[in-house]
Amino acid sequence: MSGDTSRPIGHQYALAMLDGGEAKVRSVALAAGSQLTMDAFLRVQDEEPVPAFLHSALCAMSLPTKRPKDDTQPIIREDGRYALAINPRPVLQTVDGKSVFKSLGVPFGSYPRVALIYLLSQAVTKQSRDVYLGRNFTEWMRRLGYQTVSYGPRGTANLMREQVDRLLACEWQIRWDGQESGDNAFAVRDVKISNEYAGSLDKNGAFAREIRMSEAFYSHLVDHAVPLNEVAIRELKGIPTALDLYTYLAYRLPRITSDKGQVISWDQLAKHLGNEADSKRFRQTVRETMQIVSAVYPNANVDLSGRKVILQPSHAPLERKLVGPHLRLVGSADAETAPRSSVTRDVAGAKPKPAAESAPLLPFPSGSLSYGDREKRFRAVGVEKGKPWSVDTMAAAFRAGFPDIKRLRTDTEWLRVWEAFVVRYAERREANGAD
Repeated sequence: MSGDTSRPIGHQYALAMLDGGEAKVRSVALAAGSQLTMDAFLRVQDEEPVPAFLHSALCAMSLPTKRPKDDTQPIIREDGRYALAINPRPVLQTVDGKSVFKSLGVPFGSYPRVALIYLLSQAVTKQSRDVYLGRNFTEWMRRLGYQTVSYGPRGTANLMREQVDRLLACEWQIRWDGQESGDNAFAVRDVKISNEYAGSLDKNGAFAREIRMSEAFYSHLVDHAVPLNEVAIRELKGIPTALDLYTYLAYRLPRITSDKGQVISWDQLAKHLGNEADSKRFRQTVRETMQIVSAVYPNANVDLSGRKVILQPSHAPLERKLVGPHLRLVGSADAETAPRSSVTRDVAGAKPKPAAESAPLLPFPSGSLSYGDREKRFRAVGVEKGKPWSVDTMAAAFRAGFPDIKRLRTDTEWLRVWEAFVVRYAERREANGAD
């Protein structure tokens, strides 16, 4: 390992994992004094990736990180071909026993970000605009990763309730001028995320158990969902800038096709992240935030050290292998001299091998999983992890709901993603009391 401390800490951990496993990672963390990032890195590496999703426009343009001075005013984000407007529409409320028409304000901070990812993930995975939240608010928050749920004026439950109510009361306008391969231009006007939501209720946690997503928003979500890793979201859930940077990189990096990467200005990045701090402070914040983001997304190849931000093509967050070209061991002749896509190495520390000797890249099996030697491997996972649900029904839902379904992968990678989906599918069906 190079010992290059100029790298983000997550990249250092990844190199350490390749070089000497978990013990080496702990050694690097001890030297860096970074227990928090080490724990996040190891948890993401230890757990199977769990697919989560966010609309691409919300990856490219973020909510406010802090409460605006006047939170009843619309929020507008734009950068060339992207534009996002969030309009906090007035809703009927009871104040001092009287009904009044009043704006709740725009959502801000980490809570609406986490809630939004959960709601959109459920809709995409289930292929339904009806999203089930759970039996009560405490249970729902624990599903989001908040183990301690407190009630009271500043309790976590009330803070989340307020932000979810704000989130779902807003109307949105999204403009997206597609100019690149894989981008589709669209415009969504005056759309609410949800058009049937009664809001949360009393202290015992009772609340609206199901949200019906508006049809216009849902239809665009299905076409423009960006895959994330729910395990990483849980690690970042308390840091709004980290969530923004992670989701932006998850959207942007896998879509870069040039080996030279893409260069953007710090001002452009600030517009994407919705950060209004002065330039010097913003750069410092992002560089510090990249430490924890790199721990949960070590394959993200980004250079934040200079006057410009350099984005390099990188694998999506659901890729569990440490495969980024920036993670190759210094001093490894094969890795240093081989073409960019011809060398792979996984976290177990196996020696690099040419792509020609690697497992073939294949599509996800089509048709029934009951026939064929390859298909039966996927069926075995479905039977074991998805009881008692129909394996072919789960496979149909996976093909319909996984945005990256057309991508070619090794069977090892497909089986990993498929198993994570099956487990989540079975949990949701059981929670919903499905037959």
